[in-house]
Amino acid sequence: MTQYNTQQSFSDLSNKLEPEVLEQLIQNGQPTFGVFFQVKSINYLDYHSHLISQKPLPNWRKHLKANQFCFIQIVHSPYRVCLALATIKLATSAFVYLYNNETEQLEVCEALQPLTHQTQLEGDCYQGQMAFTHKHLTLTLDFTPSQVNVVLDSQFIALDAALQRQAQPLAVCTPTGRRGWTFTQKEPLTKVVGHLAIKANLTFNDEQQARKIVFCDSSIANLDWTLGYMRHETNWFWSCINSYLPDGRHFALNLAMGVNETGASENACWLDGQIVYLPPVMFVRDGLNLRTNEQDKGAKIVASLDSMPQPWRIYHQNLGWSNVDIDLTFTPATVYKKTDNFGIVASIFEQWLGFYSGEIRIKDEVIKFDKVIGLAEDHFAKW
Repeated sequence: MTQYNTQQSFSDLSNKLEPEVLEQLIQNGQPTFGVFFQVKSINYLDYHSHLISQKPLPNWRKHLKANQFCFIQIVHSPYRVCLALATIKLATSAFVYLYNNETEQLEVCEALQPLTHQTQLEGDCYQGQMAFTHKHLTLTLDFTPSQVNVVLDSQFIALDAALQRQAQPLAVCTPTGRRGWTFTQKEPLTKVVGHLAIKANLTFNDEQQARKIVFCDSSIANLDWTLGYMRHETNWFWSCINSYLPDGRHFALNLAMGVNETGASENACWLDGQIVYLPPVMFVRDGLNLRTNEQDKGAKIVASLDSMPQPWRIYHQNLGWSNVDIDLTFTPATVYKKTDNFGIVASIFEQWLGFYSGEIRIKDEVIKFDKVIGLAEDHFAKW
């Protein structure tokens, strides 16, 4: 269980200097770097990008070179639905998985298509749409300033939900490499309306008949939207908690290492929608300890007890200038893993479900974690 020490109001611990609101990310041909309260328009085609020859890139080249992906998690006990749509323009992929927290069972559906075949990418995370059509999986994400609408149909589940946005997202833009940049927005979503349909052919559907689960006031969700001109070889670690504290308040956490290379941290936590910006963290992960024949066994691995990796440590090194301490241990339980290698394009993607223990200290406030379920990701990409 999570313990919370109420020595002072959490809102008093939030940052007193609020980041600014940007109307547009690209100004005078260049991105604005830093942490922002909100960026209303990701006008990336206004970016003055150049070749090594210093000749400016046309818009079609800027569009082709921009990587874009979106991840959404919806939690409705005992189920956890995680879905994503990602494109590097040479290929576009999507996945959805359903995890039953009580039975520890995982079911995955995924699809990959060349280029942006049957894919639509318009606008950004406030006014736009991402859509993907495949025989195994179709996904449409509609973004407005007030909510995100999700419609999904796959071999095992279907989803139709409206996710209400909250007032304090985390918006970050940082330099990447010599001329690149990466923008990312993370936010917990305050209300989930709609339903999840579990189809009769789902492996762990013991009833062997279709079921419809209606989301309620306790259903929670979070969004991760990213666009940028990243290094040819990119890697990152990511940590996510989206849960309730014992006193009923909603707590969300986003921690990362990698991609955002300098100048700003994409780390924050929220309590009932109130954001607190957190400093950079380190991820320490030991070897997988998987048997040789399990290393590349396809799109997913449900690890057994005798092949589990060691716990990860996620911590903040306080050198005296921060009033925050972070020291967490993540114990993996189950993983969705996918490895692709097409020569010039490759990816090793691992998204683990597991349990967090440890604590986060903010001034005199302490939030303790004891086997709180969450996500942790280790991703290498060559694109």
